[in-house]
Amino acid sequence: MFNSHLRRIPFRVGNPRLFTSSASSSFWGSLRAVRALRSFTLATTLGTAAYTVGAFYPPTLVTYIAPRAAPPPPDPNLPETQAYVEALEEELQTLPILLKHRAAEDREEWYETRPYQKFTEERRVNNLVAGALRGAGLLALPPLVRARRDESEGFIVVHVGRGLCGHDGLVHGGLLATLLDEALARTATQNLPEKIGVTANLSVNYRAPTRADQFVVMRIRLLEAKGRKVRVSGTVEDLDGNVLIEAS
Repeated sequence: MFNSHLRRIPFRVGNPRLFTSSASSSFWGSLRAVRALRSFTLATTLGTAAYTVGAFYPPTLVTYIAPRAAPPPPDPNLPETQAYVEALEEELQTLPILLKHRAAEDREEWYETRPYQKFTEERRVNNLVAGALRGAGLLALPPLVRARRDESEGFIVVHVGRGLCGHDGLVHGGLLATLLDEALARTATQNLPEKIGVTANLSVNYRAPTRADQFVVMRIRLLEAKGRKVRVSGTVEDLDGNVLIEAS
């Protein structure tokens, strides 16, 4: 009897195909959602990391830390070296800063000169800037000076080569201080009664690294001239006007 009643009990099971299809769809949908979330998280993490690295180590800083290798200063007697110096001189003469200044309304109030260019060999060989530091890969060209006729201010354009580095790719700070001392002394002595003087004090503030193998501009200004005492100030800038060094 028990078996009889058992046979009468209705027992229905839902469509197994529907159950399997629904479970499978739900599973794969969840899996796709998890994968999408992981991809989004990974992309966000990589983007944040790249932004952080870029902020703390911008491309220029990376090149400062790991600069490209460069050959040593070339033999000055080689034809290709002389061609390089000639090309550099042509580039100097067409720099926008010079073209603009030569065409300015007050251009008659300024004059132009090239220090060391007329040095005799006897003077040149024992002069640091005109002799030992002169040559392709070093100071390839004599400085180009633009100065007011009243000697109250001026600027000097000079090319600094890869052979003048402390850390590879960056010009040695001591070399830049030497160039600044020469530039400041030029304006200072022009304002002394006998045109003769020596540096009593030089204060240098390095604002940013100076990349090698580029033209830089040293701007000099007269601050005070009283008898045998002259005070001047100056900066080193790149061609974009960014201040690299301040001095007084």
